[in-house]
Amino acid sequence: MSTVTVPRSNVTVEEVSAVLRKGMGSRYQITPVPGDKNGLFVKSSLHERTKVEILQGGDSTKIQIRPSSAFTLGGILVNFLGITRKVHQVLEHAPELARLN
Repeated sequence: MSTVTVPRSNVTVEEVSAVLRKGMGSRYQITPVPGDKNGLFVKSSLHERTKVEILQGGDSTKIQIRPSSAFTLGGILVNFLGITRKVHQVLEHAPELARLN
């Protein structure tokens, strides 16, 4: 799991989704996690998927990114080094998340 900390407390799922759609490109699908209003899935195939969870804090928001749907240890490693790493980089370098509304 990796975490990106955004220096404001009001980051929304919609904002994170928009940043990911822009930064990840059309190859990736960004969808809500069923039953989790603070979660998103980013995927490009059945085996390449990561979960993004937005956790509100006092003065900041933590965005946790973790591999998902890998059936083996090798699959988890591939997801962590691939899609999970790319999602982390996109969110970490998104200035629009740090801006105050």
